[in-house]
Order: sequence, then structure tokens, then C-alpha cells
Amino acid sequence: MFDRVNHPARGRLGGKDGSRTSVTLDDGTVRKGKGKQFVPHGRKVILDFPGGGYEPVSARDRQAVKQDLTRGYISEEAARDIYGLSQADIDAILNAVETGEIDI
Repeated sequence: MFDRVNHPARGRLGGKDGSRTSVTLDDGTVRKGKGKQFVPHGRKVILDFPGGGYEPVSARDRQAVKQDLTRGYISEEAARDIYGLSQADIDAILNAVETGEIDI
């Protein structure tokens, strides 16, 4: 039984609301958040538990945002569209991760 499937986590102190929890199989089949369900042999259940934000995005330290991208905590799209990193900064970070220049 998983919560926040229908109602996402709320943000706090000006933070944005999170996404909904998702329950899927490794082939993309969407599952219910509650109730008894059969998982076929050999399949894996994928659980995604996003939380809500804390404080406004503008309050997040730029270096912390870059570190979040480095560690894969945020996507390239989120880094650009939500946190306002330039494409040049994003490309530099992702290239450094790919080449091993940045230790995650």
C-alpha cells in the first residue's frame, strides 16, 4: 500500500508540490497504489516516491543545484527550466560526470 498516488506531497515554506507516487512494472505497466496485485515472474516493480519542495526554488544555492545535477537528483530539464542553470553550465557538468572528472 503506497500513499501519495492520487495526492502529491505538498511543498513547505514556499516550496513546490511534488509529483505523485508511481508504481509500475519494469515494462512500463502502471499498477495501483493499493490493493492486492499479481506481479508476473521475472518482472520488477518500480516505485517512485517524489517529495515536495522546501522553500522557494530561488532560495536554493547555485552550487547545491549543480551538485544535485551532478548526482542525478534533478534532471537536465529541471536544472534548466526550474532552477535556471544555463545550457553551458549543464553541458559542462554532464560532460565532467561522463568523463569522470567529477566524482559523484
